[in-house]
Order: sequence, then structure tokens, then C-alpha cells
Amino acid sequence: MERIERMARIYPQLMGRMGRMRTLVHDGMDLTYNQYKTLLTIADREDCSLGDLARELGVAMSSASQMVERLVGQGVVHREQDAGNRRQLVIRLTPAGEALVAELQRGILAGYARILERLGDEEQELLVQSFENIARILGKLT
Repeated sequence: MERIERMARIYPQLMGRMGRMRTLVHDGMDLTYNQYKTLLTIADREDCSLGDLARELGVAMSSASQMVERLVGQGVVHREQDAGNRRQLVIRLTPAGEALVAELQRGILAGYARILERLGDEEQELLVQSFENIARILGKLT
């Protein structure tokens, strides 16, 4: 029971601090975090159906559709009919979207550099290892 209570105590603190860290890292980004996640998901998959996108993001199809519509309006995503299945749409980054993702990733790296430089070398390594462990362990749960 003690582990459960410790987890219940630390989780809200951790999520709050992760949210503040995300804000620092994504400072100056003209997209919402959800738009950024959507772009990265599409970039990782090259050809992405709306259903795949919704599943990957853990949102309803209608939410994924609205997000794609906004990104199409910004000119960073393109929708086209799947040649193999005319009822399905394929979502891809436009060249402007590819350039934006590359620019955002450079900004994200710079943001993490700003955060890490606040710590000494040992604490930096400990933080990175902790994130790697959390990601590995949570991957077993989901």
C-alpha cells in the first residue's frame, strides 16, 4: 500500500512539473502542443490515415479530423484519397510542413539544452536516465 500512496502523492507533482517543463521547451512555438504532436505523428508515418492518427493520438476521429482540418488550413498538411482504398484519406506533410517540423525540432532541442544547462553534469545524466526508465517502464503498461 505504501507504494500506491507514494505514487498517488508524486504523480500530480510530476505532471505539474512536466507541464511547466513542456511550456519552457515549447516556448515561442506558434502551434499548440496537440498540433505539434499531430505533425510529429504524421511525419513519423509518412502515409497516415485519419483512423491511424486518431488511434496514435488517443483521440476521437472527430477531434483528429478537426486537427487535420486546421493544419490543412495552415498549409502544413495535405489530404488525398488513398489509391488503394478510395474511401480512405491519406494525410501527409506538405513541403512547408516538413520544413516546419524540422524547425520545431531544432527549437525543441534548444529548449531542452536551456533546461539541462541549469543542472550539473551528474544531474543532467540522472534526469535523462530517469526519463529513459520512465518511458521504458510505462511502455510495458500500455
